Amino acid sequence: MLRIFLATTTLFGIFAVSLPGQVHAADAHGAIQDALQERYEPSRMEMSSRALEGHLSKRGSVLLLQAGGAPAQALRFVQLNTKSPRFHVHDYARATVAQDGALTVGKGDFTLPKGTRLAVLDVKVDRDQVHIFTHTLEPVRLGDRKTAYGCTEFVFPLDPGARNRSDVAAVSSEIDRVLRPAANG
Repeated sequence: MLRIFLATTTLFGIFAVSLPGQVHAADAHGAIQDALQERYEPSRMEMSSRALEGHLSKRGSVLLLQAGGAPAQALRFVQLNTKSPRFHVHDYARATVAQDGALTVGKGDFTLPKGTRLAVLDVKVDRDQVHIFTHTLEPVRLGDRKTAYGCTEFVFPLDPGARNRSDVAAVSSEIDRVLRPAANG
């Protein structure tokens, strides 16, 4: 029994060792996730009172929207009762960015003009997509003379070659076509 266990363990070890320069999908995913989270530092929103809704308590990366027409959901908070904390409702309008830079937009309360300054709230990388969750830095003027902060989730399909090579520069380049880091934050 011990010989079978040792033989199985040895074979597993031989097959588990990768060739030099080869990147496993899980390693590539983690490398891309880490690099993007470092590049697009998340901000934190102030949630303690209605008067501060939309203001940032910690400012991270600021991005400039390079294409007009991205949808946004109005920023909302909930509070169970007067003694409970307030929570940001994670209700983001979705904009999927194709490899050619074209936007496929989902439903939103309003649209964002080109040049809108966005704070990064979160970055997530899954097997075949990058998700960047954003919030407008300033309230956006709406048609009825009101203003609102907006929340948008930008989805970037990952090129399989860039993902497999863990090519963060290629992934960042795709993102920069639509969400360029602001020069002065």
